Amino acid sequence: MLGFSLYFENKENISKNLEKYRDYDIFFTSLHYPASDEIFELFMDLYKDARDLDLDICVDINNQTLKKHPELKEMGLVLRLDFGFTVEEIKELSEKTRLAINASTVNKKELNFLKDGGVRMENIIGWHNYYPLDLSGLGREFFIKQNELIKSFGMKTAAFVPGNKNLRGPVFKGLPSLEDHRYQNPYVSFIDLKRNYDIDICLTAETVESLDEAFIKDFAKKDIISLPVSLKEAYRNLDHMDVRPDISPYIIRNNRVKKDIKPEVSSFIHRGDILICNNLSGRYAGEVEIARADLGILEDRNVIGKIDRAYVDLVDFIEGADKIVFNRK
Repeated sequence: MLGFSLYFENKENISKNLEKYRDYDIFFTSLHYPASDEIFELFMDLYKDARDLDLDICVDINNQTLKKHPELKEMGLVLRLDFGFTVEEIKELSEKTRLAINASTVNKKELNFLKDGGVRMENIIGWHNYYPLDLSGLGREFFIKQNELIKSFGMKTAAFVPGNKNLRGPVFKGLPSLEDHRYQNPYVSFIDLKRNYDIDICLTAETVESLDEAFIKDFAKKDIISLPVSLKEAYRNLDHMDVRPDISPYIIRNNRVKKDIKPEVSSFIHRGDILICNNLSGRYAGEVEIARADLGILEDRNVIGKIDRAYVDLVDFIEGADKIVFNRK
């Protein structure tokens, strides 16, 4: 599932912002920071608009919020339980609606406690935190461990990638679940979550530049890898690659069509360079490739372009039989 986040600090036109997210599946918001009757009224307006667009909603709440607004249990929401809930309360809620618990802090003892208490675990999502403070995000090994724990109880997982436009406070340094994603392009981080961690619900935690947002949607909905590239003029018509099903650790290969390609003066091949096999490679001439590592000088390949630096890490996530679309700069 593809998700985004909305917050109530800026109260103006929040419902109008939903229209641009009609291709998404779910959004995340909070009812306890900030918390007020005005915020709840705004949320109810947002809820109605979201239902018109078939958008699912996850709302962060605490026990006091639910006591004040018990109707939340009957609205078909995902309730992310922040604090103040007993096992008995969670059991009762799990029988009425979907829930989310903090996947970044829960442990096996607590999950067993919920399971043994009769909580319907299939109705619960392990929903990771995001981390505004620099250096405070999750490490990869811990992230893997927590996700394996969550999955072992039959639960789905959710996590955030940071934005790259109009970053949210309090420190304006992104809102990632994984610390490694803090200054990374959000599109690259999104594919990392899906390909390396099999996260069920990947959400943008804040605003994403329009081009990267389009790339994210193309991957989430069409399974297309978009690569911003620069290409030599002679290859201006090269617009995509159909990746071979067998993957090398050194190069990404296309399903080739043999061509006559004259060798050029050899240059050092860097990770992210786009290559074409020349006549020195024999019957492989015409094969388009992407370097997954620094390869040095290879006389049987010509360098014909390169991936934009902000997106080079995508070469680690491309799999066999992927469809790659070149987005020329």
